[in-house]
Amino acid sequence: MGFGETTASAVLGQRERDGLGVPRSLLRDAVFLRLLERILRGEYRRGQRLRLEALADDMRVSRTPVREALVPLEALRLVSVQRYVGVVIAPWSVEQMQERIRLGCAMLAEPPATTGATDESFDPAWTRDCLSEAGAFVEIAAWLLRRAGASVSADLLAAQRPVLDVFYTDDVALANGIDADVDRRQRLRLLDRARAAAERDDLVLCGQLVRQLGTCLSALPDRFRSAESA
Repeated sequence: MGFGETTASAVLGQRERDGLGVPRSLLRDAVFLRLLERILRGEYRRGQRLRLEALADDMRVSRTPVREALVPLEALRLVSVQRYVGVVIAPWSVEQMQERIRLGCAMLAEPPATTGATDESFDPAWTRDCLSEAGAFVEIAAWLLRRAGASVSADLLAAQRPVLDVFYTDDVALANGIDADVDRRQRLRLLDRARAAAERDDLVLCGQLVRQLGTCLSALPDRFRSAESA
């Protein structure tokens, strides 16, 4: 299974070439993804203060798409936008990324029903533009939660897809001391089986496989901490 390439560079490059020829929403999303990648790679240090104007100049866009992109980043607790101060990079941690995955697994194990269960069919296209197995984990897990009637939990988990999807890409993981290539075949097998179970509407098996995938993902950083401390 392959995953899609990031489009931030292409979209921002097009913005440089043809000015306002890029739709505003697409430009905002590209700026969001570029900022997200830089934060998770550590190019922006935790606690670093950045001016909105400097960010806009660096990306060669106006302040509007940058301001719009900061809204979801603040909701993900990766930045804090402070009056008279600017943008402050939040003190996020690898442990927080693991906790996001574990929370998804916990919700799957005991879905907190909030509305009636749905009969929504699984669409394999939902995972095709994911950048990593973590993004696909979120997509399938959110679908399972919707099927269980836990729509609020599904929405909460789905909101984590951008940050988890990017964090577990090869280069970002490596910047955080993690080799995402380790056990990738196992994760891909779990993902393929989970997707096949979802297409058959086998919710029980799909849930088991997705939780196993989540366990593999959340355990990945600890393997390298153990190696470093040995």
